[in-house]
Amino acid sequence: MVTRTTHLARRPRRGTRAAAVTFLFWAAGVLAIAGALVALDRAWLARHRVDPSDPAVRVAGAVRSISGSTGVRRATYNPATRSARVEVTSRYYDATKSVKENREYLATEARLGAQLALYDNKAVDQVTIALYTRRTLLATVEARQGQAFEQMRVEYSGPLSPE
Repeated sequence: MVTRTTHLARRPRRGTRAAAVTFLFWAAGVLAIAGALVALDRAWLARHRVDPSDPAVRVAGAVRSISGSTGVRRATYNPATRSARVEVTSRYYDATKSVKENREYLATEARLGAQLALYDNKAVDQVTIALYTRRTLLATVEARQGQAFEQMRVEYSGPLSPE
């Protein structure tokens, strides 16, 4: 019987260099595409940036922080009178609650929004916040610079109007 010993010599790997080059090619392509997407995103944001120095934008942002990101319907600013008006969908109105409770919630919501809108905003002397539910006006608050929270006048209308 003949015993055959096979010696498996280690062969050098073929294609190792080609695989590395292919990997580097794909990695460079992915990085180039990612860089292009980041550049496009930054360019889009720069084009669509809202000027924060616009008083209507500042007032709307302040009220939005109280009434929610989708609450602000419209914000206008009159430079002649230095007054702003913001129409807001109330976040806290609930038709199932009592009139007294709704009045307290709406007065607080509007007063806080007005107070925040006037805080450190020298461009605006007066702010009017109109709170709505759907198409019904619920309350209106007028506030001036330096006015105390309790002194802000609240007028109720619709289902909350005084009888």
